[in-house]
Amino acid sequence: MQRTFRDEFYTRPLPSQIPELQRELDAYLDHYNRRRPHRALGGLAPLEYLARIRGEAVPTESQMC
Repeated sequence: MQRTFRDEFYTRPLPSQIPELQRELDAYLDHYNRRRPHRALGGLAPLEYLARIRGEAVPTESQMC
């Protein structure tokens, strides 16, 4: 994950304010875990993969902590 962050997140201009940076990090983590296909997971996003092996539906954001 660190390399992916370095290659996909930190290569773009980052906001100088902490609240803005936190919002961008949160959005990227959501993308990484919900939408971004992972080769090691057969092209599924991590939450899709986890739901599949558990036989569950992918949780919506409101179902997350």
